Amino acid sequence: MNTSQKIARLTDEIKNDKTQGASQLARQAMAVLKFAAEHSQADSVEHLLEELKGVGEGLTAARPAMASIFNIVNRYMVALSPVSPDQGVAYFKSLAVSKADELARVSLQAIAEITSCGLGLIAEGDKIMTHSYSSTVMAVLSEAPAEGRAIEVIATRSGAGGTGRKIAQELGRKGMKVTFIDDTAAGLYVAKANKVMVGADRVCADGGVVNGVGTYPLALAAQKADVPFYVLCETLKFDHRLRSDKVDLEEKEPSEVIGRGKLPPQVSVKNPYFDLTPLELVTGIVTENGLLAPEGVTGYIKRLLSARIA
Repeated sequence: MNTSQKIARLTDEIKNDKTQGASQLARQAMAVLKFAAEHSQADSVEHLLEELKGVGEGLTAARPAMASIFNIVNRYMVALSPVSPDQGVAYFKSLAVSKADELARVSLQAIAEITSCGLGLIAEGDKIMTHSYSSTVMAVLSEAPAEGRAIEVIATRSGAGGTGRKIAQELGRKGMKVTFIDDTAAGLYVAKANKVMVGADRVCADGGVVNGVGTYPLALAAQKADVPFYVLCETLKFDHRLRSDKVDLEEKEPSEVIGRGKLPPQVSVKNPYFDLTPLELVTGIVTENGLLAPEGVTGYIKRLLSARIA
């Protein structure tokens, strides 16, 4: 398998992944770009930069609903673009590899900061409900017992892809008490929870939260039951480019919902993987910079954009 074939395979793995969280996939995207830089046969800085740009565009297109991939790829390319061609291909390769590692480390550090902040929201004996696999949420829930806070978790099946099984398996193996339910029972069980904690694949320019399908009805049910609803996500997932009504929500294979040929051909089967939760249903968003109240989210996004421009 040559380098371009390996890159295509790695990109397809990200495209077809149904279990990992958006932060994990963003770091995986950096691993693909690092591989591309290490194995490039480009004979000039310009050619190598063009190669990496193409790989980055492919990674971004693979998961359009995940702002983390777009943002981390964009930061990577911005970090490389000031390099002078006179500095040589070897220097540029070394820089491209080190920048990929650096951005992955920054993401991991952000998760550590969010974990610390998220633990501050958890009390001894809490029942915490979650939906759709999030490595960030899992970091917080997994750390709670180590911090001396015994908690219980209610995990949903999380859509046709069933990513909630991974939550139940990972926490169950750690000896934590987990109740695993179908999504259709979310409204029944949310009233038994002290709070809901979910991740995000994107926070839109107007504050709308894109996450695994089923998050929106869970947020509605939490509001009705007067249960706090928290979103845990790193700044990498904030997207100043798109408002909620412009987001491309991914769909996956209809066969996950029902086997082929099980319904008459006139019946259309849809399998959306993401939905959109309006900001007014969110109690707060936990980032590496602390807890954001809903009214502070759009201003936070504008400050992030200003910092990039400055």
